Amino acid sequence: DENVDGENLGKATKTCANIDEADEICKNDPTTQTADDKTTMQRKGLRILKELVALHTSRYGFEDARGKLFMRLTVLVLDVTIYMSAVWVLVMRLTAGDDTIIANGNIFGLSIRQHRRIWLLLTALTQPAIILIDHGHFQYNTTSLGLALWSFHFMTLDVNPFLRESDNPAARNTSFLGPVIGSIFFSLALNFKQMELYHAPAVFAYLLGRCFRKKRGRSSNENSANNVDQQPSHIIAAVSRFISLGVTVILTFAILWVPFAITIQPPQDLL
Repeated sequence: DENVDGENLGKATKTCANIDEADEICKNDPTTQTADDKTTMQRKGLRILKELVALHTSRYGFEDARGKLFMRLTVLVLDVTIYMSAVWVLVMRLTAGDDTIIANGNIFGLSIRQHRRIWLLLTALTQPAIILIDHGHFQYNTTSLGLALWSFHFMTLDVNPFLRESDNPAARNTSFLGPVIGSIFFSLALNFKQMELYHAPAVFAYLLGRCFRKKRGRSSNENSANNVDQQPSHIIAAVSRFISLGVTVILTFAILWVPFAITIQPPQDLL
């Protein structure tokens, strides 16, 4: 019977944990051993993470070796997946241009684009402050910077990043999806670390300007001829874009903070 086997397994686990005479039996029982080891590892892991992020006690230092290993591994993984990936995408975008081979002083046969790409990557990835502070102390500043770079990438796009030119040129060139996605990434960066407040005024001003930017693909003559007729529709489009950005930011903040507001009582303790 499955229920009987479950009860026997529970009894065997307790027996193995509490009676010294049954140690040899526990070691020879792979089912009991695996269940006991897994539970122990889970409890230890949760305890380490809990102590690592404790609101008050962690301020006085947490020197457990497993906690250090956890922080260092997560910093490295996030550095590669978020910051370095954002740097790579932006460098590829900024260096999309001239493929002319550099004539003088070039022993590797690199084009102008490749030369610029290498120097931009080296400048961004070997920045002294990041190496000495973030990498030296395994801090998470590059995670916030990476999210901010991803936001800058998306919010400066003039086209829908998920549509090809051949799919729907009109919808691709008039899409406001890039700034919306960029606002999500910047909200994530701001909530991850408050240092992104330094970038917030510039981001707000830029996104506000994007709300009032006219559609691409029209000549100046067409714009001047239809200026009077398009004025009301242009204002409506700008307001709708502004509202879409506001709703996106509010929803992003709500998704991040509602779980804390629900689980922490009273909610004022969040402040």
